Amino acid sequence: MTSTSHGADDVDLEALRRKHAQERDRRIRPDGARQYRGTTGEFGYYAKDPYTPRAEREPVTTDVEALVIGAGFGGLLTASFLRERGVQDLRLMDEAGDVGGTWYWNRYPGVRCDIESYVYMPLLEETGYMPS
Repeated sequence: MTSTSHGADDVDLEALRRKHAQERDRRIRPDGARQYRGTTGEFGYYAKDPYTPRAEREPVTTDVEALVIGAGFGGLLTASFLRERGVQDLRLMDEAGDVGGTWYWNRYPGVRCDIESYVYMPLLEETGYMPS
């Protein structure tokens, strides 16, 4: 098996843009956001956190260096990268009662990974852990 090195000059950007537009256009629906159902009525329970009871409190009004909106995998990773780069005064904000995103909302007993594992490869390489 031989290996071929390709540089940035070898990429046909216009062909790549056309392919991207074609894939995007396949997914765009004429009804836009109207295709989604609201989380009201019979679906109202989806808007409530089933694991952490809502508690009224005063708003948090502190200043921080960085605010990360969303505490799922992407938000946690962003916070981690910010910390590595010296940002210590940061806050994660999420509508859920705890961090974890999909893994918080969907409790899969015994499941360690709920999507294609290669998405996590950069982080797994850093930690030296490979899920079974």
